[in-house]
Amino acid sequence: MSSAILSTRSSRVIRWYSRPNSRSRVVNGPKNAAVPHPDGSHRLLYCLESPESWFEDFGEGKLANGRAEVKLDPDYAAVVHNDSYQVFLTEYGDFGGLYIANRGPASFEVRARGSAAPNGAFGYRIVARRKDIPGPRLEKIKLPQPIKELVKPDMPEPPKAPAGPERPGR
Repeated sequence: MSSAILSTRSSRVIRWYSRPNSRSRVVNGPKNAAVPHPDGSHRLLYCLESPESWFEDFGEGKLANGRAEVKLDPDYAAVVHNDSYQVFLTEYGDFGGLYIANRGPASFEVRARGSAAPNGAFGYRIVARRKDIPGPRLEKIKLPQPIKELVKPDMPEPPKAPAGPERPGR
């Protein structure tokens, strides 16, 4: 495994590791995007980490008579395992609860619970495994050398709470 130092900003050492016989890279340290801010500065946004390799998509839909069909973006569906994915819903109104009635490789159906047939908007988040790589869950790796930034530092014991009156059952 070869190594390169990418940044030493703010006394943080970020190392990048290239894995042999692999196109993947391992980064020791936070992964960020420098995003332009309206005040002229740039702000750091951090990457969300996951124990497996997932891609996400987000959007909004509208219920008509308590139902909505949401089609997966074809470009998104082309790069994920669209036979098995998760959908998270957010109601933008009181619909009595929403659920996924059907989930297929090209779309999913959202329905409102109860006897009413509401109309209104909702948000969704789709999470699916990447199609191009296996992405084993919490894959173990061996780094080329011990990295002090990854070793748990000696931390002082937190102060103990002052003793209070005894409570029954404790």
